[in-house]
Amino acid sequence: MCASLTEHGRAATQPSALSGNIAIASALHTIQRRPVLTPQQPNQGTEVHIDANQLTQQWIKEIKDKFTSLDLGHITVSAYDTAWVAMVPSLHDPNSPQFPQCLDWIIQNQLSDGSWGDEDVFLAYERVCNTIACLVALKTWDRENNTFLKGIEYICKNLERIQYEAIEYMPTAFEIIFPGLLEDAKLLGIDLPYDLPIVHNLAIERQKKLQRIPMEILHSQPTTLLHSLEGLHRVVNWERMLKLQAKNGSFLFSPASTACALRYTKDTRCLDYLNFVLQKYKDAVPSVYPVDLFERMWMVDRLERLGISRHFHEEIHNVLQYVYRNWTKDGLAWAKESNVFDVDDTAMGFLLLRNHGFIVSPDVFKQFRSGNEFFCFKGQTSQAITGLHNLHRASQLLFPNENILENSYNFTRSFLVEKQKEENLHDKWVISKSIKAEVEYSLSHPWIQSLPRIETRNFIENYGVKDAWIAKSLYKMKFINNETYVNLAKVDYNYCQFLLQKEMAHILKWNEKCGFDKLIFARQNPIGCFFSIAATLFEPEYMHARITWAKMSILITLIDDLYDVHGSLHDLAKFTSMIERWDLESIDLLSKDMKIIFLGLHNTINSIKNEALNHQGHDFSFYIKKLMRKVVHSMHKEAKWRHLNHFPDIEEYMDNAKVSIALETIIQPTSLFLGENVLEEEFETDAYLSMMCPLSTISRINNDIQGYKREKSQGKVSCVSIFLKENPSSSDLEAINHFKHIRDQLTKVLVKECLTNSSVSRKKRMLHLNFAKIINYFYSKGDGHTSIKYMYEDVKKTMYMPIP
Repeated sequence: MCASLTEHGRAATQPSALSGNIAIASALHTIQRRPVLTPQQPNQGTEVHIDANQLTQQWIKEIKDKFTSLDLGHITVSAYDTAWVAMVPSLHDPNSPQFPQCLDWIIQNQLSDGSWGDEDVFLAYERVCNTIACLVALKTWDRENNTFLKGIEYICKNLERIQYEAIEYMPTAFEIIFPGLLEDAKLLGIDLPYDLPIVHNLAIERQKKLQRIPMEILHSQPTTLLHSLEGLHRVVNWERMLKLQAKNGSFLFSPASTACALRYTKDTRCLDYLNFVLQKYKDAVPSVYPVDLFERMWMVDRLERLGISRHFHEEIHNVLQYVYRNWTKDGLAWAKESNVFDVDDTAMGFLLLRNHGFIVSPDVFKQFRSGNEFFCFKGQTSQAITGLHNLHRASQLLFPNENILENSYNFTRSFLVEKQKEENLHDKWVISKSIKAEVEYSLSHPWIQSLPRIETRNFIENYGVKDAWIAKSLYKMKFINNETYVNLAKVDYNYCQFLLQKEMAHILKWNEKCGFDKLIFARQNPIGCFFSIAATLFEPEYMHARITWAKMSILITLIDDLYDVHGSLHDLAKFTSMIERWDLESIDLLSKDMKIIFLGLHNTINSIKNEALNHQGHDFSFYIKKLMRKVVHSMHKEAKWRHLNHFPDIEEYMDNAKVSIALETIIQPTSLFLGENVLEEEFETDAYLSMMCPLSTISRINNDIQGYKREKSQGKVSCVSIFLKENPSSSDLEAINHFKHIRDQLTKVLVKECLTNSSVSRKKRMLHLNFAKIINYFYSKGDGHTSIKYMYEDVKKTMYMPIP
């Protein structure tokens, strides 16, 4: 790896460190690779790869078709909402239903146990509520048939089960709408166990909640209660409520709430909305509709985190344009034209848009803050794991002076850590297989140190095909959770891993051919060097970029160790002069170790030159040599400081250290193989340097903070030791915190430049951003280079273990 990941943790006189890395490499290479299979395929030899390729293309087409068919959302129907629609009397004949098809649907879709709901997911709250709503609808129209009797039998047997259900899974407004439904059932003469203690307790809770509802606000301002007006139908003024209808005639896109309003007001806009929903769903309705923004955003988020978004660049771009067109100063809701906004959809929209370079203001989150806390809706006190987790994710895309994001990050992290300690990572809005693993990953891998391939592996392994969301009833979103996504993700991951293994073998063979394995004084970590780029730039088309990155990283590591722990000043002067002249005829003046390094560098740059000619049509070898000269001069200066016991001031030190960290010698040659034309002058522009300079400084600070004690014992200066010398009254911790603050501020600058600097191509910007993630990841695992032993599991999973 480059000096930024290597200077700390010298292994020159530590054979145990060297042998430890060799042992790890040996262990990784003994892992038996299983064939690249789809989840359902048997091992059938070479035919498997043909089938997998065909399936891959089929799955890609299926997903592209889903993008093509995006409209106002694809969501499963709700027995609860359908029952409320079925209750509406005809506007022309009050003795018959306005929507008889919904009544027929209820009769035809009862489950075998007598209940109504999702057959695959059981939630006692929801099943009982659905069933009573359907019974009320049937009784309203005197359909007391066998279906009705089976429903009553189910309620009598199961009503008490709700008292044992986890309160986190209580459906939206359950304590308002369920007791109200029981009142409706009782008034209709439906024989149910109304005297149960749980029924009495819920009635008391409902009265308490009704007393706390500010009725004037309810009638004058859009709030989430618009979604559940059927639970308040005896206490609201319906004529006043009509002023709060959405543009499409609904009450916050709820068929049940809108159906109830239609019963009381006969409002034609309510009727138009319900007819509109039934045009799509025929004989039933979902719990909420439309869900166009929610579906689009979560679909893109899933594809990105599953690692397969590269197959859908154009489609994702179109989705993000749609989201951006509907972005407002108040954020987003689950549907466009909503008059109530929520933190979950706003955070997801902000995360996706900012990550893709759209200009969005974090001020939208101010409305969700009260004191030091953040909530799901403006003016309310509800908090949910998924909404605050997405706010946590969004808050990390932080630019300078965005205090609201710092506040939201600090709060959401504390909130999630506390829930984790309580082992209470359950959500009130979703029953999800993955939520616990998602939160745990986020807390242990902050965004700026999360390598994409590690996150992808974690997400694939925990992805839930049958996740169900919780509104007033359960619903599923087939465009967000489905088997096609995860099947494609697994095959794609394993195929990319197979290619990475071949490239890793090439790197190891090259390393041995160059004789680098014979350099006892230097750290040997070709696997770590390759892993760093394989875990970030994994796409098959970037093979040459990965190989260039790994080779330059290994070379910089060796040269760094040469200047740091091996060569005398006299010998280092010869080596520096050799790099300056680039003269093979004088190679015999070098020591054996220096010859190995110079020949390896010489031949590798020639190889990069030839490959770059194919990609760029231009010889970049002169430029790469110029970069190397610049770096070795800076390393030579540091060596002279050490040998002469010179202590530079902080300005002199940092000016030199930003060069000796050697990031440019890795990033810029790698940039030649990103599939776009490159000009040498690009690397000298202010736009480019606005990324490169903070990245180099961040890397240097991380390096120095982690290793200043050992480097001090070796006579090597660092920013920490210089600060302590210039501020003798300061403690080590104060010095470290001083530079951590500088690093964190520069990280905000870097993130902004990488996400918004349109003067530099997005591919180059992402390469620099990912380098920052690599730096932070490596240093979070140990000393930045010899930390490979702490990354064993990540390396193994990323490069050697297929996903079954």
